[in-house]
Amino acid sequence: MNPLRRLIIPGLLLLIIIVFAIFGYQYIEGWSFIEALYMVVITLSTVGFREVHELNTAGKFLTIGVIIFGVGTVAFTVGQLIEMMVEGQVMGFRRRRKMKQIISEMKGHYIICGFGRVGHQVAKELKASKIPFVVIDSKSETAAELEPQDIPYIVGDITSDAVLGEAGIKQAKGLISSADSDVANVFVTLSARVLNPKLHIIARAGTVDAEEKMKKAGANRVISPYFIAGKRMAQMVTKPVAVDFLDTVLHSEHLEMEMREFKVTTDCTLAGKTLGEADIRRKSGAFVITILKNSGTFNLQPMADTRVEAGDILVAIGTPDQLDLLQRCLHW
Repeated sequence: MNPLRRLIIPGLLLLIIIVFAIFGYQYIEGWSFIEALYMVVITLSTVGFREVHELNTAGKFLTIGVIIFGVGTVAFTVGQLIEMMVEGQVMGFRRRRKMKQIISEMKGHYIICGFGRVGHQVAKELKASKIPFVVIDSKSETAAELEPQDIPYIVGDITSDAVLGEAGIKQAKGLISSADSDVANVFVTLSARVLNPKLHIIARAGTVDAEEKMKKAGANRVISPYFIAGKRMAQMVTKPVAVDFLDTVLHSEHLEMEMREFKVTTDCTLAGKTLGEADIRRKSGAFVITILKNSGTFNLQPMADTRVEAGDILVAIGTPDQLDLLQRCLHW
């Protein structure tokens, strides 16, 4: 709510007092409008100037009323204004309105519902990849954390259709439901699927039963942090070198390597060619590690004679510059 609405009632009351006092001086004292207005202003401002003319008894009683009710109303109104300025409500409202405008203009973005430990990590990865996203969380501390980082956010109920709509769910590309509560994640998934049937939804689950419910609610993928953590710890024991290699390639802060997906469209120069004919490795430096065929099957060992067709999705690994070059190569 606009904090300036707190001034509506005292402002209207002050206006009524001013109008009544001006009319009273004109009627009782027979003064002109300017004289009556001047008298009201010097009375309410308590500057201590002399009266415009000598007051009669009725005029003195009117002045007493203006002092008692008018000066008190002015003091209350000024106090409310100072309080809002001290609390930063006016600036906070302006920032929230600007944030709402930014979110309303976003398209093809992602929505993170729940800003706990998992939500923090998701936001960190999306920000590093320069992927636009909006955070929804019920904690007021989220605003203080995200605002200095210029990350769009909404403080509200993540299961509310109105809040999801405010986050631009109908224009969004995907949603990550990462709340600590399985019940909340089920409700978010169900609401999001109804609001946007084409949305790609990733949900967090703490139990196997919750995982099944989220899939039935419409989640495309369900992730269990405990299952992933256990599996990864076991791999560190059984395959330490392989795990270290993947961590170095994909998560190292010093080696800029990443994986990207590339959709092969009908206008791509690669469509209909083999990987050998496209010569991706020499032209871009990136390396195609797998291909998701249009039929839905994976080619886990693409060779030089592997033919790429429209609708396929290439998964390539390389530096950001190499992958950017590969993106341009697809449309040469």
